[in-house]
Amino acid sequence: MIGAGVTPLDHAILSGSYPPANAPLILGNEGAGEIVAGGDADFPQGSHVIFTGPYGVLENGTYCEFVSVRKQNLCLVPENILPVEAAGLPAAYATAYLALRAAGFEAGKTVLAPAIGGSVGNAVTQVARALGAKHAISSTTSHEKAGQAMAM
Repeated sequence: MIGAGVTPLDHAILSGSYPPANAPLILGNEGAGEIVAGGDADFPQGSHVIFTGPYGVLENGTYCEFVSVRKQNLCLVPENILPVEAAGLPAAYATAYLALRAAGFEAGKTVLAPAIGGSVGNAVTQVARALGAKHAISSTTSHEKAGQAMAM
């Protein structure tokens, strides 16, 4: 493992409010790593990847030194993103993409993504713009977070 993301799901499991997860369990639902064994043409050995899935919920997760990840849960990390930074991307960006799909988003529409300072709010704004949103609008109660959003 190169990096493990920390999500609200980890807290829910630790507090006992997510019954499908049962101890003993090593947490960590998202992460980034390097293919060290079992690579193929799509994910050759040495590739940097991000992933999420049942890890840290129904089976041991990304807080392990090594995690065996199914191919369908992998995504290659672009060269310009450091693997340790990529570790926190899967849950937020998957949530953003699925929310936009569920809302019937289409290119050219305007999107309101509340809470620009949070990971999902940031992701919705960025994914919507990447998918062709006419405008991606957000809100925050923090001037600092508003400045960070403007910089993005």
